Amino acid sequence: MTEDHKAKSLAPVEDYPRSDEKSSKCLVYMLAIMVIQGSLLLVFATIFLRPQTPRFDIGSVAVRNFKYGTNSSAPSFNLTLVTQVAVENTNFFGDFRFENSNGSVWCGSEVVGQMKIPKGRAQARAIERMNVPIDVSSLGLSDTNRLSSNISSGLLELNSYVKLSGKMNIMKIMKRRRNPELNCIMTLNLTGKAVQDLKCY
Repeated sequence: MTEDHKAKSLAPVEDYPRSDEKSSKCLVYMLAIMVIQGSLLLVFATIFLRPQTPRFDIGSVAVRNFKYGTNSSAPSFNLTLVTQVAVENTNFFGDFRFENSNGSVWCGSEVVGQMKIPKGRAQARAIERMNVPIDVSSLGLSDTNRLSSNISSGLLELNSYVKLSGKMNIMKIMKRRRNPELNCIMTLNLTGKAVQDLKCY
């Protein structure tokens, strides 16, 4: 009986973890989870919520009501350009709402037409298309010698510039102003009464 009692008294005592150690481990785990979640949210926001400037382009140009005069002393042209304007919102989240915007059409260094784009909205991952007419006339041109030479060649080069003014609305949380710009060069074929070699950038 004595030996059994001694053996029992020498048995190792089980070491139970203290409650404050458990609390420390839980706190470490919670902090690690929060850091991981924060990193994931940061990556998500950087990739998907960073507003990109929408793309702005002119898809096609049709010529209407075209008239021109070849008189060397008083050369002239008068026409309407019907442009198909496209505003492409490449963002995954948020729409792009643009205001009424103006653009210009140039012949050489002088303005021969004004372009008015009405306000609109391009939703996320979508393209907003619209037809915009532009009245173009040589009435205000001062360099008649150059105009006479261009008309005699049968080709007339026109330039256009448009700047949209609008805001990106990201999930109704962030609003960022974006102003896509567009420059185009086109050649007007007087004989065929059509636009050729349209290049935009």
